[in-house]
Amino acid sequence: MQLYVFDKFRSRRCEWLLAELGVQNEVECITMNPRDPDQEKLAQYRKIHPHGTIPCLVVEGRQAIIESGAICLYLADVYGKLGPEADKEAFYSWLVYSTATLDEVMEILFVQWVLTDLPDQDADLINKCVLKFNTAAKYLSQCLYGRDYICGNKFTAADCVLGYNIWWALEMKEGLLLKDFPLILDYYKRLQMRSSFQRVFSELF
Repeated sequence: MQLYVFDKFRSRRCEWLLAELGVQNEVECITMNPRDPDQEKLAQYRKIHPHGTIPCLVVEGRQAIIESGAICLYLADVYGKLGPEADKEAFYSWLVYSTATLDEVMEILFVQWVLTDLPDQDADLINKCVLKFNTAAKYLSQCLYGRDYICGNKFTAADCVLGYNIWWALEMKEGLLLKDFPLILDYYKRLQMRSSFQRVFSELF
């Protein structure tokens, strides 16, 4: 298997899960910059991933998997570890919610706050997304109450997917999005204590 990755992109979810599974040596990680000026290189990559984005998991003889959440689901299934056990509902719900709902909100905020000059930022759009994120954070806090991880007291692949969203939120505006959510911050501290998290994210601190 080959996993196409790029620094700080959502491929970090997949790299983290590989480390948690202890199978980093079984999957070749290939760095691919989706903004590479080499158009020929990008054209070749688009033959694998139609949108040219990251990540992408190539499995010999099979269709490429082109979404970070799907890649994490696939890896957990293939290796038979860190998948759902007692709380399957939370596992599938949060894994998809993180990629379908949280990713969209946070990408908009990232573009507005980080990539757009202040005079050109859309205040109404930012406020709308912050409100949506707050709704999600309140819901997440309720779900984390009395739990160490999102599916209970056992770490799963869903924590890799969701944990990336929390890291992303804390990277923007000095953690403004999560300053009023202590249960989420405590959850993130538990994630940070994991040796696999530290290895994969160390260069990002």
